[in-house]
Amino acid sequence: MDEFLRRAPRTVLALVAIVIGYALIIGFNPPRTVCDEQMDVVLESQKSFLSPSSEKIRKTAATELYELCKSDNGPGGCFDFFLNLRSMADGLERVPKTCAETVGANELIQNWIFKSITLMTQIAWGDSNAGVYISRKHSWLDASDFRLFCRLKALAVRFYGEDAFQAFRESVLSSLPGADKMTREQKWSRSIFSSSCNI
Repeated sequence: MDEFLRRAPRTVLALVAIVIGYALIIGFNPPRTVCDEQMDVVLESQKSFLSPSSEKIRKTAATELYELCKSDNGPGGCFDFFLNLRSMADGLERVPKTCAETVGANELIQNWIFKSITLMTQIAWGDSNAGVYISRKHSWLDASDFRLFCRLKALAVRFYGEDAFQAFRESVLSSLPGADKMTREQKWSRSIFSSSCNI
């Protein structure tokens, strides 16, 4: 090797060094893709909702609004949370299909999609169990809230696939109050999941 280095022309050595250096740069810092840029756009647009407001305040607006909605369990307490979820859904729906896997792989996005669907399902179900009739199936959620639920559901299917969504849905259904005393058909018919989004 030493002999090769002594005999090789300087231009060859320079080219070898450049190639090795370039390979190391690419290896440690791979080039960004269009989907990486799209992920940045989504996260930047949701920064005030999904990220802490400062170093000292670690809790995000999303967490605070989620907790308020869960504890209040009424239109007033959930208004701001749902408003921000609509904005998040707007941004996620603009993601090209080719970038769905990249954006869906983001743990923050995944967490809030599934957490929000779970909360809305629990709200619609109520403290004990939901009513048989469609008018009571959504509890206090109105038409625009149900539309948000459908949008989040569609995003979950788009990013994670139908099979993953169905497994998640069954897990949520089984965790609802009183669901352990019901058949699968009863749980399904009394839950918001059984309401058609195609209306």
